[in-house]
Amino acid sequence: MTYQVLYRVWRPQDFQELVGQEHIRRTLENAIELDRISHAYLFTGPRGTGKTSAARILAKALNCARRQGAHPCGDCESCRSIAQGHSLDVLEIDGASNRGIEEIRELKDKIGYLPALGKYKVYIVDEVHMLTNEAFNALLKTLEEPPAHVIFVLATTDPQKLPPTVLSRCQRFDFRKLSYEAIQKRLTEIIASQPTAVEPEALALIIRQADGGLRDAINLLDQCLSFSPERLTLDGACQILGLVRQDILGALLAAIVGEQPQQLFQTLADLFAQGAEPNQLLREFAGYCRDLLLLAICGEYTDLVAAAGEQRQLMIAQSRRLGSARLQALVSRLDQGAVGGRGRGSSRFMAEALFAGLLLEQAGPGAGAGTGAGAGVGTGAGAGVGAGSGAPAGAGTALGASAMPATAPSPPTAAAPTPLPTAGRKAPAAGKKGGAAAAALPASQAPTAPPFASEPPRATEPAPAAPPFATAPAPVPPTDWWSEILRQVKEQKVTLHAFLKAVEEQSLAADTLLLLFDPEKGRFHKERCQEKENLELLTKITGQALGRPVTITCDFKKKEDPLDPVEKAKAIFGDDIVKVIDA
Repeated sequence: MTYQVLYRVWRPQDFQELVGQEHIRRTLENAIELDRISHAYLFTGPRGTGKTSAARILAKALNCARRQGAHPCGDCESCRSIAQGHSLDVLEIDGASNRGIEEIRELKDKIGYLPALGKYKVYIVDEVHMLTNEAFNALLKTLEEPPAHVIFVLATTDPQKLPPTVLSRCQRFDFRKLSYEAIQKRLTEIIASQPTAVEPEALALIIRQADGGLRDAINLLDQCLSFSPERLTLDGACQILGLVRQDILGALLAAIVGEQPQQLFQTLADLFAQGAEPNQLLREFAGYCRDLLLLAICGEYTDLVAAAGEQRQLMIAQSRRLGSARLQALVSRLDQGAVGGRGRGSSRFMAEALFAGLLLEQAGPGAGAGTGAGAGVGTGAGAGVGAGSGAPAGAGTALGASAMPATAPSPPTAAAPTPLPTAGRKAPAAGKKGGAAAAALPASQAPTAPPFASEPPRATEPAPAAPPFATAPAPVPPTDWWSEILRQVKEQKVTLHAFLKAVEEQSLAADTLLLLFDPEKGRFHKERCQEKENLELLTKITGQALGRPVTITCDFKKKEDPLDPVEKAKAIFGDDIVKVIDA
C-alpha cells in the first residue's frame, strides 16, 4: 500500500474531531439535530483551518443511514464512500480550474439528478472566489432556490472577492486560525502514534511556522519526521525548514545592543554562507524582537510567545534587559527598513545595510559624522544597557581641527534654553543676508536624547531671548534647524519622520513654516503629515525647537512652466538668427 501523508490520515471524520472551531461545530450540530438545514453555506477563513473537512463531515452527517444525533456512524456505505472520496452524492469542485460559465452551466444541468444513496446531493466548491463574474451570475438563481435535495457548500480564503449577491444567499461561517495550544495538542497525539521522538523546542518551531494552520503544522511535522526518523531535534527542524535558530537570532540582537560590529557581520556572513535567505532572515529577526516585546509588555508567562524551555528563559532575560520602549523602536525600525528595501538591488546588501543602521543607532550620538567647523568622523562607545530602561549610554568625539573633549550630554531642565535658539543672542536685523540662519546652533552642538529612550523627551521652555526668525521678512533657507526638528520627530514618532523625509523644500517666514512636497511622488506623504495627530505633534516639536508658536502649512511644489518655443530657440541660436514667421 502506498504511503499516505499525515494530514490525510488525521483528517477529521466527525464534528468532535474538528479542532479549534467550537463555534462552528456547535452551530452545525444543532442545525442537524433540529433539522434546520440551509440550502447554501459559505465557509471562509485562512488555509488549513478545516473548511473542506467541515464540509465533508456535514455531508456525511446529512446522508448517514445510522446517524446518532448529529454524528455520522462512519460505517455505513454512504459514510465510507464519502470518507474514501468516491461518493456520487458529494461532488467537490475546484473553483480555480472550473471557473468559467460553461462549467457552471454544466453543473446546473446535473443538479436535477436525485442522490444515489443518501438524502442530499452536496456540492462543495473550493476556492469559490476564483469564479468569474459571468459564472457567479449563472449560479445566482440556482444558489438561491436549488432543488430540495441539493445543498451548496462554498469554501474560500478570500470572501471579499465574492459578489454581495452571492454572500446574501449563504449562511456564512468564519473559520479562525488555531491557537498554539490547540495545534500542540493535535500534534502531540500524532507524535504519540509515530516511532520518532520530538524535542519540545522543535515542536514549538513547527507550530510557529504553521501560523495558526493545522494542516500546515501536520505537513511540516511530516516533512521533519522524514528527515530525522529516530529523533527530531531543533537543529534538524531548522535545517530541513530553512530557518534560523532562535539562539542565533538572540546572538544577532546581543551584537547590535552590545555594539559589536565584528561579531554581528561575522554571524551574518556565516548564515548567508549556509544558505540563509536575507529577506527570510529579516522576517525571522523581526518576529524574534516582536516576541521579546510581547514578553516585556504582556508578562513572562504570556501564551502569545511560542517558545519553551531554556530558549524561553533566554528570551525573558533579553526582554528584561532591553525594555518595552527600546524593543518597540527596534520592531518599528525593522518594519520600515524591510518595506523601504523591498525590490531595491541585492537583498543581501539591503539586509546588511539595515543591520548596520540598527548598530549605528544603538551606538548613540557619537556614532555618525560630525558637522560644523572642524567636524570629522564621529566615534562612539556605548556603556551597555540598563535593566528595563532601554537607554544606551554613549560618549562621542569629533576628530577634526578644533575637536572638543567628549562629554556625555545631560538632559535638558525646565529652565534650560530650547535646543536650537541660543539664549541671549540678538535677533538678526531685517534684510541681513544669512542673519536668521546663523541664529540656529549647529546640529553637532545641539543636546540630543539617547536613541530608543524609554521615556519621550521632556518639553523645554523657550529661552527668554528674542526668538530667531521674528523679524525675517523673507523665507529662510533650510539650515540645521530643520535637521534638528527631524531628529526630535524621529525620537517621538518614527512614521512621521519617514513622511517628513519626502519634504523637498522648507521655508520659514514670520510665524509660518511652509513644507513643499513633490506633486507626483509626495501626495501620500503630504496627506499623512496633515492628519490631525501628526500635525499637532509636528507643530509642538517645531514650536519647542524655534522657541515660539509656529503655524505649519503643507503644499505642493510648483513646477516651472516650460519656455515658449520661440524663446527656447532664441536661447539656443541667438536673437539675430531666429526669425519668427506666422503660418
